[in-house]
Amino acid sequence: MKMSVLLANVLTLMTVGVFQTLLAVCPPGWLAWQDACYILLPDKMGGWQAKEVCDRPGSSPVVPDSQEEQDFIWREMKPRMQEFGANTTSDLELWIGCYGVGAGMLGCYGVDWEPKYINWASNEPGNNFHVCVGMAGNFNGQWEDGDCSELKYAVCEMRASRVSFCMPTDGDGHCPPHCLLNHGIKNLTTGVTGCAWACWEEPRCHSFNFWQKKEENAGICQLNSAPRLQAAAEDFKYVEDCYFYEM
Repeated sequence: MKMSVLLANVLTLMTVGVFQTLLAVCPPGWLAWQDACYILLPDKMGGWQAKEVCDRPGSSPVVPDSQEEQDFIWREMKPRMQEFGANTTSDLELWIGCYGVGAGMLGCYGVDWEPKYINWASNEPGNNFHVCVGMAGNFNGQWEDGDCSELKYAVCEMRASRVSFCMPTDGDGHCPPHCLLNHGIKNLTTGVTGCAWACWEEPRCHSFNFWQKKEENAGICQLNSAPRLQAAAEDFKYVEDCYFYEM
């Protein structure tokens, strides 16, 4: 999976255990903006499938509620869609968490009434308002309605966490090598980004341990069934070259 230079640098810092607590507001692979975290899913999918994939505790399909958020999402997700294979302007399409509710009315996940912010492109929605709504490259990110069976990219959104993704830092602000024991689900051989993806895709996973192999891009990843606050203090042990990350 390709990554932006910024994300790659951040994950490198995490891998060697020097990721600062104050920067750890979003899970690995997620992009922070204000008080929320965002992630572009790498595979295209239908509109209802996007809702199912994003519908995890604390996470849902993205719903822009201001022009600033709309601009942020399109600016940041456009190059990521290109990294995932969007080669033309018409390929630059992503589902948002809004849908038609009849008579031209719009509903959005997490919004009690019709949303205050909308960003329809010219002549959208059409006379036959399709159920699902997405951002479209042909309209520079403005919204269009679409058949929910169409395959587009999707963005998930979640509230940013203020909990560190590693054990409490030492006096130098570094993450000391501690791991969570006795809560393992399964082990994988992958990089730290792949480990984060695997944890996010596994419903039982709430944290992971990562052992970086020296001078290699891959390491040993252990998915855990418990977050830090649900584990006993004695389950955290010093393990050389092992670092704990919480989702």
